[in-house]
Amino acid sequence: MVKQEGCGCSKAWKIIVLSFIKCSIGAGSFGLPYALSKAGYATGATSIIIMGLISYKTMLLMVHSKSIILDNFLLNLADPLLEGSDGEQDDTRKSFRNLERPSMKGGEDSAGAPQPSFDYISNRALFIYSTLGEGAWGKMGRIVSELAVFLLMVGICAGYMIFIGSNFTSALNDLGLDDGGIGRLIVVPLLPCLLSLLRTYEILAKVASLGIFCVVGALLIIFTFGPIESTGFISLGDLDAANMSELPGVLGVSAFLLAIHPAVMSMAEETDDEDELKSALGWGCFAVITVNTSLALFGYLLWGDKVDGYIFCNVNSHGLITAIKFLLVVELMCSLPLALRPPIEIAEKLLNLEGEGNDTTKRDVVRVTIVLLSYALTIGVPVFQDLLELVGGVCGGAVGFVIPPLCHARLLLICDDDLLGYTSRWEKSKAIALDFFLTSLGACVMVWTMYGSILKLMAPEDGAGDIC
Repeated sequence: MVKQEGCGCSKAWKIIVLSFIKCSIGAGSFGLPYALSKAGYATGATSIIIMGLISYKTMLLMVHSKSIILDNFLLNLADPLLEGSDGEQDDTRKSFRNLERPSMKGGEDSAGAPQPSFDYISNRALFIYSTLGEGAWGKMGRIVSELAVFLLMVGICAGYMIFIGSNFTSALNDLGLDDGGIGRLIVVPLLPCLLSLLRTYEILAKVASLGIFCVVGALLIIFTFGPIESTGFISLGDLDAANMSELPGVLGVSAFLLAIHPAVMSMAEETDDEDELKSALGWGCFAVITVNTSLALFGYLLWGDKVDGYIFCNVNSHGLITAIKFLLVVELMCSLPLALRPPIEIAEKLLNLEGEGNDTTKRDVVRVTIVLLSYALTIGVPVFQDLLELVGGVCGGAVGFVIPPLCHARLLLICDDDLLGYTSRWEKSKAIALDFFLTSLGACVMVWTMYGSILKLMAPEDGAGDIC
């Protein structure tokens, strides 16, 4: 790890924290004030904080699960021996538990002899999200994990498309231009289809990495000019404190923003120090909870029930907002192909299209099909807020709040007590009980938000998806 001069934080720590913030504060954050206006400031803000804390806990469970798999199993997760009965699978895993753990990137043992990398043992370049499911539940666990990630990322990209299209049109309207919707049709879905065909996303990744400045710019404008242009903050007594019937909306949006667990597996590659990783995730989660809760409360207290589905649209008299809209469109347009990479890779793997030597035409067809699948979702759920709630609550709930604790509980049950780091059987039992509690809680969030989303889709409200 590289330590920075004059700072107690390593470079890896900073990268993880910034990556966490970049993943969790974005387009969806601008929809939180509207969700809060429906659920009430007390229940809404409390829900955002609780969801953030639970998300952090399930991330820690993933980190521990990864440690269990790497330290105790060290086997090729695609080994045919693992596709037998559960008993055979468990025995096969335990037979590898005494192997010495190699470095993730290769290294040397105490005697100086080269150690193989994890890639050599598992035929995987990185420990990815589906490895968690496969390590705990075998082939079925991998399939379920990949399906959940596939649906989540397709839903996220659909949200990006709605955000891009609406704000592109809105920015043109700010400039007094009206293209009759042709520009929006070109921006979404034609341009995403073309970008998805690129063989390398390096340039897009660099542009997308600057997106945090667009978000920061939008937040600064909101916090600076919002109070100037409004009539002042509204008294709490004039606002709703709680509306339980609308609570699923806040839960869904929060889950949408916090279900970055697949990305956490990539962040974990930045450091081999588990304590440093936990610290970085903790501070990242704290920053995300603070910013999102503050933004939600600020918007609702300032504009009350008149807050827009995109909060920065309430600040409509400052020219910088138009520039911010265009910048966000560019940033999200570059981020969209990156977000589509996981479902594209899953589909290409399923169809045996991985590798440079495969038919590029078929791969291009797969990529365009997935982009159009996301676009089709925007037609079925055209309201940005409703899409956040549905995708976040159902897919985000599964990825972030159900699969991690369920896999962790499974690993604790199939491993010997002396291999897990717990000091007593009672401590292990408490950990398993907590896992099942979190799994049940996540399942309730999924069912509740799905039920609420279906009701909204059957009787959509006016205003939530209005363009600025």
